[in-house]
Amino acid sequence: RGGRAVSALVAVTRAMIAVLPAAGKAAAALVVAADVASRLQRSVPAWTIGSDAEEVAEAVRKVAGDASFWPTPWLGGLFSGHLQTIWYGLNIFSPQIAHREDVWRTADGGTLALAWPDVPASVAADAPIVLILPGLCGSIAGTAHTLRAMISQGLRPVVLHARGCGRPLTSPRFSLFGSTEDLREALMRILTQRPGARLLLHSISAGTALMVRYLGEEGAATPVAAAFANCPGYDISVCLSRCGALYDSAFYIGVLKRHWLRGQNGAVLRRAAPEVCRRMEESRDMHSFMVAASPFAAAPEAPPKEGLGSPASVIGRGIGSVPPAAARTEARPRAQTWSPGSSRAAARPSDASSGVLEADASTVANAFAAYLSRCNPMGVAHRITVPILILNADDDPVCKPRNVDDNAPALLGGRSCPRAVLLRYGKGGHCCFARGLTAARWADQLSA
Repeated sequence: RGGRAVSALVAVTRAMIAVLPAAGKAAAALVVAADVASRLQRSVPAWTIGSDAEEVAEAVRKVAGDASFWPTPWLGGLFSGHLQTIWYGLNIFSPQIAHREDVWRTADGGTLALAWPDVPASVAADAPIVLILPGLCGSIAGTAHTLRAMISQGLRPVVLHARGCGRPLTSPRFSLFGSTEDLREALMRILTQRPGARLLLHSISAGTALMVRYLGEEGAATPVAAAFANCPGYDISVCLSRCGALYDSAFYIGVLKRHWLRGQNGAVLRRAAPEVCRRMEESRDMHSFMVAASPFAAAPEAPPKEGLGSPASVIGRGIGSVPPAAARTEARPRAQTWSPGSSRAAARPSDASSGVLEADASTVANAFAAYLSRCNPMGVAHRITVPILILNADDDPVCKPRNVDDNAPALLGGRSCPRAVLLRYGKGGHCCFARGLTAARWADQLSA
């Protein structure tokens, strides 16, 4: 009986060995078939239309029909979100566009610039001006595809170089998501140089937070006529913590550290607050880096005497915390303020003669709470009145679809953000939306 049992076991084992390769081949064939099928499908967005945005939606339909596109097949398949995102980051085949910079100093000694690309004579002198707000650490160097799309449609684009981006820091002040006060300066500078110009905003990734915060603070008072948001993360208090580890801890955190803690940027920041910089250096992900860097988003109490800012008074008002009109003040939650002289100061001189700033864990936490109250776009987004087109993709591994689920229904529901239209695609990756065999940027084309 034992021998027969062994023989039966051997027979069953042989049968399993014979069957398994066939099953494996079948499974592989199914995976390949699904991959090929996904590469042939168009990406058709789900539309969410604000309560007073039918005119905006109709304008989109006139130029793009159902707004669907055929994702680039060699960037498609089951891993299309990753492939599209990586392709976007590589910025290969970026056109070369010459430009000039309009550079100026802010009251606290910071440096801002507007990068104006050269445009052909065919672009009208009174063409609408599109101010482009790049993503994290971004400058005109990474926006050439966007610029080309705008210029091809007869628009006059310009890129905002925020503090430490495009040009190095000249004061120990910066914010990962930008400053609405700096954005106001840039817009007013454009209008001063080109009176009567029609202003538009095009924002990319992290730049969408700055755009939405600004438009919400301004409400109906903004000179901006319309806006476009490519892959917003919505709530900055959580969106960075949801970024996939492949992009967060394995890539973007290194980009942030190299950009802000090396070279002149690093020299300016370390001279002002070495302990804050140490915390930034020890950060293991983007969210913790943002928390650690939040003290640098504060403004000095008075204009600097020698152009580099006063390190001992860097922590005071928040960046962009003083809107030009009283009506905008109510859009900002009142945050706890902290100054070098208080017992619970967010930063205090470790040496009275050097004016070097230090910060402990509790005061950094206070700084981050104040930072969110000043900079989180979701606190004021419901006050946006201008037409705004928003694009997100469900395969975006950086700004995850959960961010859309948590924020879009409330943002576009009822009378909140009434003139907004959200196009939620199944595919497109983070900001890329490459289409066709040539990987043309659908988001840029649709925006233009």
